[in-house]
Order: sequence, then structure tokens, then C-alpha cells
Amino acid sequence: MLAKSRYSTFINDLIIEVKEALMQPISVALRNEDGKICCKAEKKICALSQTFKWEGLNDLPYGVYMLECSQGDEMFSMRIVKRV
Repeated sequence: MLAKSRYSTFINDLIIEVKEALMQPISVALRNEDGKICCKAEKKICALSQTFKWEGLNDLPYGVYMLECSQGDEMFSMRIVKRV
């Protein structure tokens, strides 16, 4: 599984791009600068899907986060910024 956010900034939702998805859910989490998990979700994805939208992030404060995507034994993380 290769997954990442389509953009390095977001406002209220994230578009996650997935390549080589396995037939199991993808776990996504956002950690703040202190390493605390601010929100997390699990998305079921079919092998044909290439993107999914993580909605409902409008209550998060503005700032820098680490996006973590994992599926099975694979994990990807990237720095992402919630902006105005």
C-alpha cells in the first residue's frame, strides 16, 4: 500500500491517494506536534479505488500535524498543515 495526502495543506477534509491497496481497511491518524493522536479513522477501500476523502476535520485547531496511514504491516507518514 502506498498512500499519501494529495496536498500538503488542508482546511476541513483530506484527500488521501492510495496505490496498491490490499483488501483490508486503511487506518489513518493525525498527530499534533506533541505526538498526541488528535483524530483517527479506518476506511475500507476496494482495490480499484485510488482516493478517499477524510471529512469532519473542521474542529481541529490550525497547525502542523503528522498524517499516518497504515494497512497491514505497511505505514506511511507525512507532515501536513491545517490552514485558514
